[in-house]
Amino acid sequence: MINTYEAGLANPDIFKQLSVRDLLFVYYKCPQIDRLVHLYNHYNLIAFSLEGERILHQGDKSWKITPQTSYFQRKSGYVQELPDAQDWHVLAFHVPDEFLIQFANEFMDSLPIGELPESTSEMFIKIELNEVTKTFFYGLIPYFKQKVPPSAKLLELKFKELFLNILSNPLNKQLLAYVLRLNDEIKPPIWQIMEKNYTYNLTLKEYANISSRSLAAFKRDFFEYYHTSPGKWLTDKRLKHASMLLNTTKQSISDIVFNSGFKNASHFSRIFKERFGLSPLQFRKNQTAPE
Repeated sequence: MINTYEAGLANPDIFKQLSVRDLLFVYYKCPQIDRLVHLYNHYNLIAFSLEGERILHQGDKSWKITPQTSYFQRKSGYVQELPDAQDWHVLAFHVPDEFLIQFANEFMDSLPIGELPESTSEMFIKIELNEVTKTFFYGLIPYFKQKVPPSAKLLELKFKELFLNILSNPLNKQLLAYVLRLNDEIKPPIWQIMEKNYTYNLTLKEYANISSRSLAAFKRDFFEYYHTSPGKWLTDKRLKHASMLLNTTKQSISDIVFNSGFKNASHFSRIFKERFGLSPLQFRKNQTAPE
């Protein structure tokens, strides 16, 4: 799968970028060609849509991103859909958990922390904007066009100003609740990461990254919760998901492979037959045959 942070770093001609420490700011026209692509982030992401649209799918939920809208995305895998070959111009900020924790501690006295909702398990959180934050986003664009990039200190201050504006808005209390929870629990529960992301063909190292763990810690915590190995659990979950899609939808085999997290159609067909004793097409035929 494509790591959006690493893709941004590796392609500066496409992703105009500014960076300070692990913060990466990118300004770009999305190069997506295929209608659907699998992506993932190992850092949190704040995005502001300048022009055009995309549809983001995570689990069984979808978010339509339109001009002058913004969202916060937790570390996760997702599917990005290209509607009607539209150009999409975006400002995006890749932000590690540690920076958000430091930010919350620094500005705790300035944040509306009363009567916060329960922290959500959703991977996407809509950011409610006002004229101040919209203007602030647009005001960042000239920094990407300067011949001499701004100093690291200025970039860090600009991001803190932006995030303080966002979190000071009472309509963004769901995002504030999530950020404050990071103070108490920097590592999200294993089950939360896996149940939201098992349909994406991530490596175990990538699952470890989005769960804020080393690979060894990920495997240990996974076994403590599920009492089996990640490989066996993922295969079982993906096969059950694929069988459900075969039974309840008219999706093609290639679409089911894509939507269930398998490497390719031949790999899927082989392990599906090993599990169910039938090929995927035979399984579907048996499910729909009249009794």
